[in-house]
Amino acid sequence: MAEIIFILVRPAVPENVGAAARALKTMGFARLRIIGSSVHREKPARILAHGSGDILDNAEAFDDLTAALADIDFSIGTSAKSRHERRYQLSPAQARAAIADKGALLERVAIVFGCEESGLSNAELAQCDALSSIPLATEYPSLNLSQAVMLYAYELAAIAPAAALPADAGQLHALKIRARELFERIEVERDGKLARWADERCAQLAQDDVAFFHQLLARLEAALAR
Repeated sequence: MAEIIFILVRPAVPENVGAAARALKTMGFARLRIIGSSVHREKPARILAHGSGDILDNAEAFDDLTAALADIDFSIGTSAKSRHERRYQLSPAQARAAIADKGALLERVAIVFGCEESGLSNAELAQCDALSSIPLATEYPSLNLSQAVMLYAYELAAIAPAAALPADAGQLHALKIRARELFERIEVERDGKLARWADERCAQLAQDDVAFFHQLLARLEAALAR
C-alpha cells in the first residue's frame, strides 16, 4: 500500500504539533510535513512529542500547500464542516477504504490538516483530491488538531506502507492530467463545473476503474487525432 504523509498547514500551537508527532509515532507513521510554520522546532513541541522527537527532526517544511502536494498521488483534506461545493465527504473509515481501493495506483498519499483556528481555506481544500470529516455528536466542542491527527492515524494504521514502488503507481494522478488535457482539446473550461466534477469523480475511482478510463481516454484521443 501507499506511504501516508501527514501535512499540517500553518499550525500555531507547538504543543499540538508535538502531540500530533507522538500520535503518528504511536501508530507507526513517520512522515510529517509542516507548511508556513516553525512551531515544531519550539521546546513545547519537543516536550509533548515525548519520545517522538525524530518525527519533528525529520519534518519537511514547505511555504505552501501546492509545493507540499507536488509529489503526492492522492490527497485528502480534512474539514470540520461540510462543503456544499463537494458531493463527497468521507469519514476516516471511508478515507481508509478509498486509499485501499486504489491499491498499487498510489505511491504517496497525503492527509492534510488546517490550522487550529480556521482550518483549511477553500482554496487549499480545492487542491485536495478528496475531503474528509470526523462525525461528531455535537458541533462544539470540536476536536483539536492533535486529536484529529490521532483519529486518522489510528484508522489508517491498518494500511501498511509499500515496501517497494508499485509498477503502476502514479496512474491516478496521470489520469487526472490526461483528462484535463483532453478537456482543453474539446474546449471544456478548466475551472468550470464539469471539469471540477470530473476531478472529484477521479478521486472516487478504484484501481480497475482507473485502468478502464485510461483505455477510454486513449480511444477518445485517437478519435480526436483522426
